[in-house]
Amino acid sequence: MFDKLGQLKDLWQLKNQIQEIKKRLDNMVIKVSSPNHIFDITISGSQEVKEVTVAETVATFPREKLGEELKEAINKAVHDSQALAAQAMGGAMGADLPKA
Repeated sequence: MFDKLGQLKDLWQLKNQIQEIKKRLDNMVIKVSSPNHIFDITISGSQEVKEVTVAETVATFPREKLGEELKEAINKAVHDSQALAAQAMGGAMGADLPKA
């Protein structure tokens, strides 16, 4: 009986930790540029795109390469936000996870 109560307490603490990490990730931002600086993407640690800016030089950039340029910027932004989230979760929860 007491073991079950302890597990419930651990789950409640884990839920609170996850909510706190989500709040922190929502407030963290990462800004990346595409390889040729045509696009700048700002993304939160929770992977919500906050802003996309397009350089004025986009008009002179080869049209057939724009999609690739944007794709690379988005992929870098997502990758960097995933790394940030993993770091935040690992540091905050690493040793505190309840045993199954």
